[in-house]
Amino acid sequence: MDSDSRLTMGNSLPCFGSTESRGLLGGFSVLFPEAPAGKVLITGATGLLGRQVMRVFREKGWTVRGLAFSRASGDLVKVDLFDHAALDAQFADFQPDIVIHLAAERRPDKLEQDKEYATRINSDVARSVGELSKRHGAWLIYPSTNYVFDGKAAPYAEDAAPTPLSVYGESKLAGEVSVAQVHPEAAILRFPLLYGPVERLDETSVTTMLSAVKEGTSVKLDNWQERFPTSTEDLAEVIQAMSQARLTCSCKADFSGVFHWQANERQTKYTMGMAIAQIAGISTAHLVRIDDAPAPGSAPRPQFERMLCTRLEKLLGIEGQPQRFRSDFKESLGRHLVPFL
Repeated sequence: MDSDSRLTMGNSLPCFGSTESRGLLGGFSVLFPEAPAGKVLITGATGLLGRQVMRVFREKGWTVRGLAFSRASGDLVKVDLFDHAALDAQFADFQPDIVIHLAAERRPDKLEQDKEYATRINSDVARSVGELSKRHGAWLIYPSTNYVFDGKAAPYAEDAAPTPLSVYGESKLAGEVSVAQVHPEAAILRFPLLYGPVERLDETSVTTMLSAVKEGTSVKLDNWQERFPTSTEDLAEVIQAMSQARLTCSCKADFSGVFHWQANERQTKYTMGMAIAQIAGISTAHLVRIDDAPAPGSAPRPQFERMLCTRLEKLLGIEGQPQRFRSDFKESLGRHLVPFL
């Protein structure tokens, strides 16, 4: 598929209004226009990234409505995203300025066995959210994945042609195309493996390794697939900064099309396992490095995953500052593992 035919790049240069201030976003100084906080609707609000996005927007003074389903509680609104009418009612009632559509299924091996469900949850729902965002005048951020690439031509720029290997990658790419069709002004934000504050160790494939590492028996860990694990705390700050700028700036076209965000530290499952063992004060002698490609049977994965984040770095005014919005992996992971050590 020609990636440029429906997934537009938009203008690559930032366009800030004449009223600018220098503020601290995520602990870093970034140029952004002065603006009142807006209203943001967040799907998947109970998820790993959703919780951090909810927190950051609230801390910045936004009016926030979080949608959830199986884990909805407190002030979250329980909504079945497959129910278009129920979702439309939320838009009509809340009238958001910004929509962050975080609800998705992100387990490649699960989706490899159920292509129909992958399409429904990752593509059909995205189209529905895109249509409603457009109809109700809200800007949309649609999160996607580096798994839209096959890993054979990394590093990937924002305009690189997608070539997914797995059902998961195909379903997220279909979601990208659907969103671009129904809401051309929307932003598509691709990012890689995430880690962050967890409620359970099995909430991410990074933190779940702690249990295996602590057992002390021989553990085989993949050293073939490179990863760029990215903090949900950092990514939430990036999403909020994008939203704040989009709400204020006059050149709305700068915020449409494809964006990438990821951390800069290259890891593999093996190096992450080593870091986890060191954080926990455990010997690494039982960790076995596997350099061969995975055997067939699970969802195929790209070997090389690096994406270029040029558009978003320019948009946020942080080009040439590689550590902006990028936490040190081992230090950040250590904080999140403390409750489980």
